[in-house]
Amino acid sequence: MTKNNKFYTYLFSFVILTLIVIVLGCSGKKKDVVAEVGDEKIYLYEFESSYLKSVGNNVDTAKKSTLQQRKDFLNLMIKLRLKVKDAKDKGYLNLADVQEDLKSFKKSYLSTFLIDKEVVEPNIKDLYEKKKYEVRASHILVNLTATPTPEDSVKAYQKAEEIEKRLKNGDDFSTVAMEMSDDQSAKNNGGDLYYFTGGMTVPEFEDAVYNLKVGDYTKKPVRTMFGLHIVKLTDKKKRCESIRASHILIQDIKDSVTGKTTDTITSYNKIKEVYDRIKKGEDFAQLASEFSQDPGTKTKGGDLGFFDRRRMIQPFDSAAFSLKAGEVSGVVRTPYGWHIIKVTEIKEYQPYEKQHETLKSEFKRSMQYRTAYDKYVGKCRKDYKFEIKQDGFRTFASKLDSTQTIGSLKMDSLFTDQDKQIVVAEFKGGSVKIGDIMQFLIESREMSSNAALNNALVRLVESAADKQLLNLIADKEKIEKEDEYVELYKEYEAGLLRSKVDNEEISSKIKITDEDIDAYYSKNIQKYTFAENNEQKVKTVEEVKGEISQALQTEKFTELENAYVEKLKQKYPVKIFDNALEKAFKD
Repeated sequence: MTKNNKFYTYLFSFVILTLIVIVLGCSGKKKDVVAEVGDEKIYLYEFESSYLKSVGNNVDTAKKSTLQQRKDFLNLMIKLRLKVKDAKDKGYLNLADVQEDLKSFKKSYLSTFLIDKEVVEPNIKDLYEKKKYEVRASHILVNLTATPTPEDSVKAYQKAEEIEKRLKNGDDFSTVAMEMSDDQSAKNNGGDLYYFTGGMTVPEFEDAVYNLKVGDYTKKPVRTMFGLHIVKLTDKKKRCESIRASHILIQDIKDSVTGKTTDTITSYNKIKEVYDRIKKGEDFAQLASEFSQDPGTKTKGGDLGFFDRRRMIQPFDSAAFSLKAGEVSGVVRTPYGWHIIKVTEIKEYQPYEKQHETLKSEFKRSMQYRTAYDKYVGKCRKDYKFEIKQDGFRTFASKLDSTQTIGSLKMDSLFTDQDKQIVVAEFKGGSVKIGDIMQFLIESREMSSNAALNNALVRLVESAADKQLLNLIADKEKIEKEDEYVELYKEYEAGLLRSKVDNEEISSKIKITDEDIDAYYSKNIQKYTFAENNEQKVKTVEEVKGEISQALQTEKFTELENAYVEKLKQKYPVKIFDNALEKAFKD
């Protein structure tokens, strides 16, 4: 893939970085009680938070849920709450393995919450403000690698100065882009990047675009990993979240053998006839069902559902997003044929509170996150006087084969127990030993593919130190006391206890005998009957023994669980408040 293609690839796709998402209610902490479980209460904000997670944080789906759907989900929450109460009463929380798991959780996630507080939250507010608008920009690219030679740098900046000089003298931006840009697509589009919004491109480029006024261009080249850019802002306007549209498609007539278009006039005349009928007031959906040649939407009156900017091919996208709800476009040409588009609904940009978790997840997948994270961690290292101890580092590096990748090295065989105690780096309040680096590599594969060269080993030591350092700072700042951390810690603790209960009170009591398997096999013999060469055959009980055992395990688990939960309801009386539940997801 060429460098220029990579720029476009990054502009409209994201590297998935999975960290942690917490939902703490969709509209503040609503204190209405939806259920009582013994002496505990389940509040409306807790119900909303859990229900939202179950529907993929889709607020619209949650709002459309029926009272029965909500009650079914609430009953699931009650069942889980009952198990946790019983587990605590039986002392499961004090078991050594549970405590060890909780200790491991703290070690793993304290630093994540610190990063959320110091890096993510401040930046997603900026992202939210940027995403209120969509921008259209053009650029002129001068190739320059991330690690150029001095000669390459001089040459690139000289070319950028020449470009700036032409623009200053009044030359048309698109003409200069077509003639001088190293982005090959500029020869056709004059450097136009079409519409995009916050979080869709690299930070330096994005900041430059959002700091311009419409019609202005950057007076100094913008440096990114792709090279030098001279950027012009051609449009900026408030954006909607997405639109819902329908269309009618008439395809061009193609040669049945070559697949090449042989007639566009006939198809154009046909779409024009349909368009004239729409203008006279005929129903769009009915005409779509009758005439559209898009098999995926024809039976739905042409409905494409909701889509956001850039989802569709550019001519279609441009026409659709210029319409208001209820408006119909003229005839639109795309490589697929001729279209008529009707926008049926516009979903406006949502308030910050409703987008908070989506923005958080999106930001953590972006290059902006990596840049902000590195900046914050770098400052932490400096503040805590992080220092690599050269003697220890040399001992560590000397035993590694630099021709191998870090992940392929068998470090357990390279370092003795005594070696593992050698300090490789220090910072105020802690140190990094060879054993810590080895443990870091077990927990993270981030650097496994890097060759064991000096620069990579330095980054490895820094990364191993970062986890310790961030946990130290999190402890100092009392992250454990903050609401979001407390919420997730309780959730994780509850999950451990539920698992313990399921194992001790239910799974351990399930016994599957050969008689059970034979009885199930006889009762469900049709499941194991099949045809082969026009002959009916039946799998033997031995062939399906594992499958039957699993089915019986599931059946017996459900049976024992229901009985166990009913007993718990006697021990911890349950009340459900429908009136409170009806208030869910109402602003």
